[in-house]
Amino acid sequence: MDVFEAAHRGDATAVRAALDAGFDVTAVDAYGWSPLHRAAMGAEADPARAAAVLAALLDAGAPVEQPGGDGRTALYLAAEFSQSPEAVELLIARGADPDVTDGHGNHVTVNAWVSEVAALLAAAAGIAPPAPAEAVPVPVPERRLSRAEWRAAEKRIGAVLDGLDAAGFVALAGAGTTQSDGFDDCSEAAGARAGGPDGLVGFCYYTRQDAARARRTGHLLLAFWGAPDGSTRAMERAGGLVVGAFREAGFRVRWNGTGDSRPSVDLTD
Repeated sequence: MDVFEAAHRGDATAVRAALDAGFDVTAVDAYGWSPLHRAAMGAEADPARAAAVLAALLDAGAPVEQPGGDGRTALYLAAEFSQSPEAVELLIARGADPDVTDGHGNHVTVNAWVSEVAALLAAAAGIAPPAPAEAVPVPVPERRLSRAEWRAAEKRIGAVLDGLDAAGFVALAGAGTTQSDGFDDCSEAAGARAGGPDGLVGFCYYTRQDAARARRTGHLLLAFWGAPDGSTRAMERAGGLVVGAFREAGFRVRWNGTGDSRPSVDLTD
């Protein structure tokens, strides 16, 4: 196991051994990620183990603000991947800037996986907490879906996404792990279309994190973007088309009509 994989797995012993042997803590893998970035991504599996690896790397001189392969910092990645605050708290304590955006202008508080982490980042950055979680509360009651229920839901969702794709969207299921990953996958798919981005209406997708949350709760959060520029008007138009397509397919959808909130599709029916 190389040091990048060890960092991702939260193996602090292996990472310290590599550092003691003279490993360059600023080195990056083929994707432009340093061990610090990979450890931040590892917070998805175990935030506490990830925090231990992050501490070891920072103690060895890892630059806390070193940008990764797509420009995201370790703090941004930890916020996106972690379901609890340990790794994010450590990075902020070590000087990471909490007031950061990704390459698409998405603030770290908006892309944080859980509201507890988003609130922590907002407080550290001295800004208001993100609105979407309040504006579009997940309907209650929540219910874990069985494997058969999720497979059936995937087929229904897939049919809606196929329809949106035919209507000019790039519509993807399980696009990456985080919203930024999903946006990048959609952008790549848009560039590969026969006509290129001409005539593109927008993006509609959900990520693997969204799918995992949907299986736990029975509610799928959708992400969308409006072409050509992501303006308020374009976002609201794209969101309306997405929500309309799901409602026409018989889904109940909660959405407040704004471009900065995510529609929530009820899968419990």
